[in-house]
Amino acid sequence: MSLIRFLKFSLRQSPLKNFEIYRKLDDAKWGKFVGKDELGNRYYMNPEERYGRERWCIPGAKPSKMDASQIPPRWHSWLHKVTDEVPKASPEEDAAALHRPKWMAFPHYENYTGTKKASVTFNTMRPKVEAWQPAVAARK
Repeated sequence: MSLIRFLKFSLRQSPLKNFEIYRKLDDAKWGKFVGKDELGNRYYMNPEERYGRERWCIPGAKPSKMDASQIPPRWHSWLHKVTDEVPKASPEEDAAALHRPKWMAFPHYENYTGTKKASVTFNTMRPKVEAWQPAVAARK
């Protein structure tokens, strides 16, 4: 990051907001607030930025708990320019606007891999290969 860009960033917003952006994004960004999702993520846009960096998200989670799977699919498509339409406030409103059936408007869950909520498969089949049990002779 250049010194000029850093100075522009520092003067556009409050020091507290600058600190939060640095802490969560490791970058200097400013822009127009676009919306907020049900997980607390805030989305911003700045058309002055170069292509691919003009839309971003400030996660609602702590930096130690942030994960890319915490972004709902409808906001993910907006971030990656699949659509230019900003998602509605709730998934139900968004499903109605996109003419989706009600059963498709389910809440978004983050990826629980590595946590206590992770799904574990249960196998009812007998194993095809048995573990080797070495025969140990007693010492004399």
